[in-house]
Amino acid sequence: MKAVHEIELATRVLNTVRQIATEHGARVLEVNLRVGEINEPNSLQLWLNKLGGDEFNSTKFNISRVPITIKCRCGYVGNASSIDTHIPEPELGIPCPKCGGHELSLTSGQELEIVDVKLEKKEVRECRTKKSR
Repeated sequence: MKAVHEIELATRVLNTVRQIATEHGARVLEVNLRVGEINEPNSLQLWLNKLGGDEFNSTKFNISRVPITIKCRCGYVGNASSIDTHIPEPELGIPCPKCGGHELSLTSGQELEIVDVKLEKKEVRECRTKKSR
């Protein structure tokens, strides 16, 4: 079930990048992304490459990983080392390292952001026909 989520995310990224390239009449050379750990950056990279096909075969997808951080009612804010990301809504199956409580919320780790896209203008070749007199 998790792969469906990553396929959906990869499809959204590719559609957005495709739209940017079309608007600029260009080809995509490089895409820089910020991806939260919950979105399985390695798997997302795989799906970007698979679903991109010939259109994006020379595009470089760079992923900057965003760690999962949590906030507890007691005031603790910090990294989460154990989280179940293989279910539709991430479960924080960990206790707060400060108070031991389970009233935690995510403060980062769910990001999916296109930071920038490097384009190369497509070469336009004009065909001129000679007029005969």
